Amino acid sequence: MKKILLGILPILAIMFIASCGKDEIKVPKNGELLMKYAWKLQPNETIDAATDSLKNQTGVTADIQLNGDVGKIADFLAETLTFARDKNDKQKLAYSSQIGEGILSSKVVGYWEISEDGNTLTLKEWDSELGKTKEPVVYTIQEITDEKLVLKNNETGGIKIYFPK
Repeated sequence: MKKILLGILPILAIMFIASCGKDEIKVPKNGELLMKYAWKLQPNETIDAATDSLKNQTGVTADIQLNGDVGKIADFLAETLTFARDKNDKQKLAYSSQIGEGILSSKVVGYWEISEDGNTLTLKEWDSELGKTKEPVVYTIQEITDEKLVLKNNETGGIKIYFPK
């Protein structure tokens, strides 16, 4: 029994050291900036970007603003993105997307990746029913500062504009 225990202890020690030795995943400057804030979608800014794109493509000018109660509802229901390092696995990056505020909100979680140059953001929503991630959604980071985040969906071309919450 003593020999078995002495044989197992070194293996356990090596496994412990190996599991503790993982460094946090490295992220570029833009990734650090993503994690610095919770980012709230700005409905009017995003609509402006869409109407500007419409004007550029078709020549049609549209001036749509969500004001009053409609604006308040749109702001209340606007998405908030939060990026962080995964608390359980230092080699993964986690995110949450919350729609709405308070008890009326809904939230999805998943994993994110950012390219080495910090310009491409990939979101992989977690599907708890299937126990795996859904098809990734890839964005180009068009602008990121302490005041603003602009994402362009690579598949649809849609623009989303966020401000720190």
